[in-house]
Amino acid sequence: MGQDLPSDQARRSAGASLAGRLRFAGLDETQSDFLRNYRGMLEPYVKAGLRDVMNRFQSMPDCSPSFESENQLDRLHDLQSSHWSVLTDARFDALYAERVKVLSDNASRMGLDPRWQIASHAVVLEHLLGGLVAEHAPRSILPGSRKKNRELAEAVKNIVRLVMVDTEIAVSLRFNELRLRHGRELAEQRDNDRSQAATLLGAALTAFAAGDLKARIGGDLPEAYRDVAASFNAALETIGASLISAQQGIGDAETLSARFADIGRSIAERSGQQAEALAETSRALQAMIGTLAENGARISATETAVSRARDAAVESGKAIGEAIDAMSDIEQSAEHIGRIIGTIDEIAFQTNLLALNAGIEAARAGESGRGFAVVAQEVRALAQRSADAAREIKSLVGTTKTQVEGGVRMVNRTQEAIGGVVRQVSGINDMIAEVSRHTSAQADDLKTVAADIGEQQRQAGRIANEIGEGSSEADALHTVILQLGRTIREFRIARQGHAAAMAVTERQDTSFMARGDNRADYGQDYQQFRRQGVM
Repeated sequence: MGQDLPSDQARRSAGASLAGRLRFAGLDETQSDFLRNYRGMLEPYVKAGLRDVMNRFQSMPDCSPSFESENQLDRLHDLQSSHWSVLTDARFDALYAERVKVLSDNASRMGLDPRWQIASHAVVLEHLLGGLVAEHAPRSILPGSRKKNRELAEAVKNIVRLVMVDTEIAVSLRFNELRLRHGRELAEQRDNDRSQAATLLGAALTAFAAGDLKARIGGDLPEAYRDVAASFNAALETIGASLISAQQGIGDAETLSARFADIGRSIAERSGQQAEALAETSRALQAMIGTLAENGARISATETAVSRARDAAVESGKAIGEAIDAMSDIEQSAEHIGRIIGTIDEIAFQTNLLALNAGIEAARAGESGRGFAVVAQEVRALAQRSADAAREIKSLVGTTKTQVEGGVRMVNRTQEAIGGVVRQVSGINDMIAEVSRHTSAQADDLKTVAADIGEQQRQAGRIANEIGEGSSEADALHTVILQLGRTIREFRIARQGHAAAMAVTERQDTSFMARGDNRADYGQDYQQFRRQGVM
């Protein structure tokens, strides 16, 4: 709370400066109170004076170009009204100083010449003095008194006009004189600077432009230019040393760029060979992929054939099973036939016994049974033949049964063998299918590898092209370095022994700049006017 704000400090500073001016002019507090009593009386004359000023600004050709639009003129009228309102209040405080600054800044931004500001004050002052004379004139009924009052008011107006116009003209002439004198002095100073600089640096700069870096600025030089000469000589020494170092670096760069170009060509050649080898490998893989595809087709055909053979073997097994069933039926039929033949054999045996008994009975009968005996004999012979045939058939049926049993055993073994063949063919089919799957997978893998190799081949080709371009650019860089070396060798550079003999004194640039500040002393008044916004 005890610290003042910057704005408060600025206002107190401005108020202190303003108070000194008021004391010099004799406007103390008493006089201010005296003027403040006339504020109400003076306001109409201030307004009339400002209207007169604005009318003159609009009507006079010398003033009107300062205003771009009617809005600027209205803005100036408002600022003037506010300013004169504060001024007639006779309170010369920091607020008054700020109002004066605002009016001055706006007039400067509008481009209003300072002489028109002085003239506008003269116009308002003219109206104020005329109003004062008119208000304080003695009231008399005599015509002569009124005439004298008018003459007094007119005389005051004319005197104010005379004094203010003279002031404006004197100030304008002073400003013009300062501008002209300052312009002449600046032109003379520039001419002298150019002449001295041309004399001082002409020969050295000419030699420097011709590429001679051994040239130096020497001789008896003025004190103001010794630092410039020393800096120039030091710069030439630095440039010469840099160019000598650059020559050495360029020599190394020539060797390195040549090596880079050779290495680039070698790498490009090897990259091309590698790309060709990859292309050959890719073609071989493509051929291998084609062979695998053909083998896959053959394996697929073999798998189909083996599947058919397996199906045929299965069908053969089924047929053999049916044959076994048929032989089993034959064996059962043979057993049945054997039982029938046994029955026939028993019938033949019984028939033979009956025929024997019949023959015995016929023999007992004598002659009467002779015919019956013959029949019995024939029946016995027939029974014997039936028994013989039955025994022969039984023997054949037994042989057939034995053969059928052997055939069944053989067919069973054949069925078992065909089953083994079917199992083996199925195993072969499974193995062929597995080989087919592996072959397809290998073909797919080889296709992927071939695609990768093809991509590597393309990348190798691009790398080879880029390396070739890099080699070409290295050759171009080598050519540029050679040209740069030739350009640097065109400069005539002082060697190390000569450079060591040159004594270069390093000084601060500020000493030269400080001496240059003295040349502008004569224009301080002009610069002060510029800062105040007068010119």
